[in-house]
Amino acid sequence: MGMFTKGQQATAQSIYQKDVLPFLKPKDGFTHVVMINSFSKWLNQNFGIEDKYTTQLDEILVDLQKDEYELVDVKLGVIQDQGITKSSEGFYTMILYK
Repeated sequence: MGMFTKGQQATAQSIYQKDVLPFLKPKDGFTHVVMINSFSKWLNQNFGIEDKYTTQLDEILVDLQKDEYELVDVKLGVIQDQGITKSSEGFYTMILYK
């Protein structure tokens, strides 16, 4: 899985197991939604890969597919000036799945 550390990958796998999986609906042919909220890393101020968010979201999408869910769409929104210091970006990601 690319240049991500084992720690990042383990954390992302834990997020799927602990936070996402309990909210998934059974496979019934209908389209369902799960909404993910995340913050950027504080020091990601320059152009480059947002590795924390990328690792976490990629693992969620991969695990959904491993669990034989069909991904219908992934939508992203960003909220600026988040966190205590107002220097983070908040990401919200809507995953539509069957």
